[in-house]
Amino acid sequence: MLTPRRGSILNLLISEYIATASPVGSKGLASRADLRLSPATLRNEMAELEDGGYIVRRHISGGGIPSSKGYRHFVASMPAEPALPADDVERVRREMLQAQEDVELWTNLAAELLAGLVGNLAVVTTPRAPQSRVKRLELVMLQETLALLVLILQQAQTKQRLVHLAAAASPEDLRLTANKLNALYAGASSSDLPGSDAEHTPLERQVIDAARDVLAVEDTGGLEEPQVTGLRHLLNQPEFANSSKAGALVDVLEDRRALKGMLPRMLGAEHTRVLIGDENEPGEMQECSVVIARYGDPDKATGIIAVIGPTRLEYQRSIAAVRHLSKAMTGLVSAVS
Repeated sequence: MLTPRRGSILNLLISEYIATASPVGSKGLASRADLRLSPATLRNEMAELEDGGYIVRRHISGGGIPSSKGYRHFVASMPAEPALPADDVERVRREMLQAQEDVELWTNLAAELLAGLVGNLAVVTTPRAPQSRVKRLELVMLQETLALLVLILQQAQTKQRLVHLAAAASPEDLRLTANKLNALYAGASSSDLPGSDAEHTPLERQVIDAARDVLAVEDTGGLEEPQVTGLRHLLNQPEFANSSKAGALVDVLEDRRALKGMLPRMLGAEHTRVLIGDENEPGEMQECSVVIARYGDPDKATGIIAVIGPTRLEYQRSIAAVRHLSKAMTGLVSAVS
């Protein structure tokens, strides 16, 4: 049974282990003024924690290392809404202002900021809508019979498609066509765009068909490959000093396609989910912890933001950072959708 006193000892042991990466013994805990317990009492309590599966000790007189079960108790004991320090909040605000309406820049900035804030790996995906919709389109003349369709989607992504025109067109023809189609089809999905029997000029029909193709590809593509930043932070952790262990983990994290498929499975019903140790798949990640959240508006566009580090993660700071960045990204999605 995890008594209140035993829970306090466990949390102090975990805090010390997170800070030092070294097994924590009863003598080290006895020096804590807030415990006021003798080393003998602490040894007995640590034996109970070991029996309960909350810590692991290599030998009976050795220091304790938290287990996944111990970390789970530690996370459950934290404040419900851990907050970032004010200077970090200001840093995020200042950096994200640079992004404006550039969704790729948001993603890169968010990943770099998150990796720097937590000193571990950060993963961020660009926002995707449940169904892609046109925000506006532009037509750029390249040659008399060749135009570039620039399609700006409501999730702030920009897609381009070459359109080989059936007949020569002038820049003015393209401008008028873009204006008319924007007036008619802003907010349209691929299924909202009219078929070939609609009353449109041949040029308008070609542009509509090209736009429909772009939207259809977007709707079947799933998540974009994620932005992964801070691998060097992760590999600097003592847990991954073993080259074979580090190599296996790197293979997983550098496989963007596998990571893209893995991230949605990690999400839970709660806003921010923490996966610890053997709760992670594949096996190469079972010495890691993941803090993951969805950002955005489910009716408009959503993405994923996550921290990956050793189980000896600074959980409170990591959760606070992921939550804060997810709120910042949600605000950006709302502003441009």
